[in-house]
Amino acid sequence: MSDEIRIRSRRRDGGVDVMVLMLHPMESGLRKDAQGRPVGAHYITAATVLVDDRMVLEAELGITVARDPLLQFRLEALPTGARLRVQWRDNRGEQQVAEADLA
Repeated sequence: MSDEIRIRSRRRDGGVDVMVLMLHPMESGLRKDAQGRPVGAHYITAATVLVDDRMVLEAELGITVARDPLLQFRLEALPTGARLRVQWRDNRGEQQVAEADLA
């Protein structure tokens, strides 16, 4: 698993609760540093979640999302051991991918 994306899952009441933490500075480009210089924009623009190569979530993010975004969602009726894949892309072209077996 990547150090930039942390995935946790818990099976409960017939479904799986999933939490995905994406470590990222999420700079809007509107803030200034201590010397009054603008801090360059650096933020996640898109995130996708796949389960066994089937897309279950697609999100567009932007400058209004806080540092280290947390996605939390519930998946219904999945077999134990299904493979979850999370990937994001930011405005600078950087990408991260992480995979985990669901609880």
